[in-house]
Amino acid sequence: MSFLILQMNYDQEKYPEDLDNLLKHADKAAISITEKLNALNCKRVGDLYVVVNGKRIRNKKEFDELGYTANESNEFKGLYIFGEEKDGRIVPVYIGISRTVFRRLRQHAWGKNHNQCTLAYLKTKAKRKLEGKETTRTTVTNEDMTPAKTVIQNYKVVLYSVPEDYDLYFLEVVLAGKFKTKWNSFRTH
Repeated sequence: MSFLILQMNYDQEKYPEDLDNLLKHADKAAISITEKLNALNCKRVGDLYVVVNGKRIRNKKEFDELGYTANESNEFKGLYIFGEEKDGRIVPVYIGISRTVFRRLRQHAWGKNHNQCTLAYLKTKAKRKLEGKETTRTTVTNEDMTPAKTVIQNYKVVLYSVPEDYDLYFLEVVLAGKFKTKWNSFRTH
C-alpha cells in the first residue's frame, strides 16, 4: 500500500510526445537567440543589475523592457545565453539553465566562490593552466576570478523562457551543440 501512495505522490514530468517537435523548437530557438544577441537593444550582464544600499540587485525596468518578466516566484525559468563579439557579430559562448535565472546571472558575474560563479572559475582555471599554475577549487580565490567575472559582466545576454524541465535540459544540450559554445561542458564527475 505505501508503494502505491508513493507512486501516486511522485509528480514526474511526462516525456515529450514527439522529439521531432522539440528539435524543430531548438532550430527556431537558435534563430531567435542569434537575432536577439545581435539586436541593438541586447544588454550586457552588467547593464541588468544595479547597486542599491550596497547590494547588487536586478534592474527590474531593464529586464521588463526586454520582455524578461518575472514568474509567480519573482524569478525567470529558462535558458540564459552569453555572447561575445567575434568578426563583427555576437556569438554564443555559454548556455546555462536555471529555475532562478535572475539570481544565477548575478552569481556568474559577482559571485564570491567557485560554486556561485562557475563560468568565472572555468575561465580562471583555463588561464592558470596555461600559466602552469596549480588550479583546484581550493587554490582559486575570489580575487583570482575577478578578471573573468569582469568579462562575464560585459558579455551580451539573452534569456529564453522554457517552462518544462525536460525541454529545458534538452534544449541546453542541443543548443550548445548547435552553437558549439566554447565554455559548455557536459562531462560528468
